Amino acid sequence: MAEQNPQPFLSLVAADLIARYGADLSDVAVVFPNIRAGLFFNNYLYKQAQQPLWAPHYTSIENLFEQASNLQTGDSIRLISLLYDVYIQVFNKYASEPSAETIDEFFFFGEVLLNDFDDIDKNLVNARALFSNLQDLDALRDDFTHLSDNQREALMRRFQQFFIGDTALKTAFRNIWNILGEVYTDFKQKLVAENTAYQGMLMRDVIEQLDVQEGIAGQARNDDAKGGEAAFVGDAEGGEAAPCHCGLDPQSPDNERHYVFVGFNVLSKCEERLFKYLKPQSAFYWDYDKYYLDTEAGRFIKQNIQKFGTALDKSDFDTFTHSEKKITFLASPSDSAQAAAISPWIDTLQQPPTFTQPNSAIVLCNEKLLPTVMHAIPPAKVENVNITMGFPITQTAICSFLQVVTEMHTKGYRAGDQSFYYKFVLPVLRHPYTQLIFPAAAEMEKTIIRDKQFFISSQGIAGQARNDNSTAGQAPAIFAPLPDTLALAEYLLELIQAIGKKHEKTSSEVEVYTGLHQESIFRAFQVVNRLYATLAADKKKMKKETFLRLLRKLLATVQIPFHGEPVKGLQIMGVLETRTLDFKNLLMLNVNEGFMPGTTGENTFVPQFLREHFGMSTIDHQDSVYAYYFYRLIQRAAHITLVYSTDKTQTGKSEISRFLLQLLVDQNLKDKIQRFSLQAAIKPRQTEAITVEKSPEILTALKNRFDANYPESRPLSPSALNTYIDCSYRFYLQYIKGIKEKEELADELDNSIFGSIFHRAAEYLYQLPVTSYQLPITNYQLSITGEYLDDFLKNPHKIDDLVLRAFKTEYFNGREVGKEDFNGEQLINFHVISRMLTWLIQFDRLRTPFTVNGLEMRVAGEFALPERGVTLKIGGIIDRLDEKDGSQYIIDYKTGGNAKEIKAVEDLFEQKTGRAAHIFQTFVYASVLLQKQETMLPIVPQLLYIRQAHQEDYSPTIVFGKEKEPITDFRELQSEFNELLMSKIDDLFNPDIPFTQTEIARNCEYCSFKELCDR
Repeated sequence: MAEQNPQPFLSLVAADLIARYGADLSDVAVVFPNIRAGLFFNNYLYKQAQQPLWAPHYTSIENLFEQASNLQTGDSIRLISLLYDVYIQVFNKYASEPSAETIDEFFFFGEVLLNDFDDIDKNLVNARALFSNLQDLDALRDDFTHLSDNQREALMRRFQQFFIGDTALKTAFRNIWNILGEVYTDFKQKLVAENTAYQGMLMRDVIEQLDVQEGIAGQARNDDAKGGEAAFVGDAEGGEAAPCHCGLDPQSPDNERHYVFVGFNVLSKCEERLFKYLKPQSAFYWDYDKYYLDTEAGRFIKQNIQKFGTALDKSDFDTFTHSEKKITFLASPSDSAQAAAISPWIDTLQQPPTFTQPNSAIVLCNEKLLPTVMHAIPPAKVENVNITMGFPITQTAICSFLQVVTEMHTKGYRAGDQSFYYKFVLPVLRHPYTQLIFPAAAEMEKTIIRDKQFFISSQGIAGQARNDNSTAGQAPAIFAPLPDTLALAEYLLELIQAIGKKHEKTSSEVEVYTGLHQESIFRAFQVVNRLYATLAADKKKMKKETFLRLLRKLLATVQIPFHGEPVKGLQIMGVLETRTLDFKNLLMLNVNEGFMPGTTGENTFVPQFLREHFGMSTIDHQDSVYAYYFYRLIQRAAHITLVYSTDKTQTGKSEISRFLLQLLVDQNLKDKIQRFSLQAAIKPRQTEAITVEKSPEILTALKNRFDANYPESRPLSPSALNTYIDCSYRFYLQYIKGIKEKEELADELDNSIFGSIFHRAAEYLYQLPVTSYQLPITNYQLSITGEYLDDFLKNPHKIDDLVLRAFKTEYFNGREVGKEDFNGEQLINFHVISRMLTWLIQFDRLRTPFTVNGLEMRVAGEFALPERGVTLKIGGIIDRLDEKDGSQYIIDYKTGGNAKEIKAVEDLFEQKTGRAAHIFQTFVYASVLLQKQETMLPIVPQLLYIRQAHQEDYSPTIVFGKEKEPITDFRELQSEFNELLMSKIDDLFNPDIPFTQTEIARNCEYCSFKELCDR
């Protein structure tokens, strides 16, 4: 048979509809599985008619039931709240003690229960039989006469699993089952009284009203075990049958409407019963192919054709193996890498960028890939894109805003003093929506970090807000304490409204994203408003943590619709949106087990064997439904590309779909399938070394910063010189460009803060104030005796007082705090620093007596470069300057690291691994002191590594040379050191020597600028 070009299914339906009813379709109701199909169907009607016509009425099966019922579909949150009331009432009726279960504990249990009730009603299950007491299961087993011996044996094995034994779990399971029948009955009666229903209840109500109208209610209830009972759906027992209010009676003379059911597959019992009632005035259009009609994919279609017939000739549905087909399998190394196939696939289509015909589609079996796919479509190749599946609100700014704000008021709130923990406050302040409605947020963030405020009081925040005229009172609204969950919901609504009013389109924002953000704000308001309405109506107490979990769950189900022209452009859709639609060119992503077919957890209280017996939905149903979706989608496609992930880290989701394997073993398709793999090209990253030439502007900036001839210059510190030696490019970024590390607030102390606290405590130990004085030292001298230090060793609380004072100064920015305000991490560091200060005191005790001539001394000397026209001040802060036994000791505290030694002075100026930067620093101090002091006392630079100070025979003296001789007077090295120092400084101001990156990789490990230089 020659290859065919099959007509799209909706085109066949449109042609047949016009042939049946003519150009006036105003009395025709076309019912689709989803309403989106109507947009495409209109286009096919126009092409078939080629003339003006009265369009039919389009509806979905859910809307058809809703229009036929007086009941209103209730909000799921409200329904579970009502179910909770009924459940507690029934439970307490039979329990020995009243239930202490709260709405928080019940909520997710109630979701499962409500789903079961919905499934029961959609499938017209005999609820009384299903919920009969477990003690009667033996009698229920005796009714299985239609089963074979093997089937009955298998069934009893399942019964044993659930009902034999006396474990606590099985006992609880039986107890729940014993009351579910009454819960089900009372719940539905309560809903009827409020004129509301869940979807299954509403559908069952319509069917039973039709049963009453037809006069067959009694017969329907006795048909089989799947029939319903009036008492279980709220009908008055023993009363007269109520008149039908559904308006679907086919015998009514007022009902002249024709019904057309298009593209359905598996039907619930309610849907099946409705189809039977409307059959005399209906036409049924089933989409299938002979190729899979006798397989699991055609399981339900075949049954439907037998029951309702089909409006189209079967010859239209034998095209799968006789039409043009080219099937490509693509194996992708990861989920995200699948998007790499999109651009080459678009190239193969050879279509203009306008994509005027909607015959090409990208179908996502895993809808989480949508953001990745959106960014992978090249705008130059595709001008029109129609996204029908909706964008997940969880990936929008409003969702993250609600998340961080709600977490701040749940996890981050301390009720005792009405304060918020900084880790939850800072994400709120940094969020763009907070800054939109509260302009002072950035400044408040700086204040919290600067003052080390770990717990921020709501009153303090409100006070700061009042001091800023631009806040418009929003800070108190954001950070006000909330007494309960109802107040939390109301508070979120107010914030969303404030954001909605201020949210405006910016020039940098693409139009599609502007609409997306505005729509997401509206949808978020709807979700929170649902929660608020439920809480307000029932006045139930719900924990804020439950509210947060529920908010996350509800937002996870919200999709933001895209607005576009549905019958034009490249189509992007999920699997469910493809029902009834056909595409010539098809790209499917994530065709893996777990996505195609999809899997859902068995969250139900009805065991599978009972679900099977009573005709409820099962996992087998789901597999058959997905098989139909897959084969129906590819049956008319000509160019099919199926991409699947092979990523083994995706447990359970890296296996190729069974449907692809079925295609591979089909002999009829062996010449039409090609297999390829997407390979991630791994290439060594080529990065060019960064070089910054010293332009006149840079040299001017350098002199402004360090040349003493400029009024705003400052001393060149040993730390800056160390940076220049280790990586001159980092020196450029930090000291010329002025790029600073972002200041962060953290519970734990980083090395810099830890060292600062210790240095401050050591300064307080010798009671000299921080000052800036000139050398030579004549005004500040303190003689240290053994008795002075023994007082601290005998009274450890005095050491703790020094450390606490240092914490207040260096960590808490002068705020009054006590040890009780410290968290665990800070308290550990407090004790470590106290211990290290004790080691320092013990070390100094062995050196007494000595004289302290200075603490935290700012020293600087002048060094001239006449050939460059530059005079520099070089200096910094000496931790401590001692005098003992006729020598002056430069004491430099080190709270980390290990002692180093040098073999030659030039080693201090070479860029090398493990360069002794600390020794270089003390040598600079020594050089400055020798330049400024008039004394002839020897200058001895020392590095006091505190963690080693308590070790026996420890010496802080620096050793030099191959013989490791201790340096007892820096004058012996001064000349050589100063010559090398001036040479290095000359390099700094030499216009011919650029700033370059370090060649020592180790220097980059903890560098704050490594991301800027791509290291």
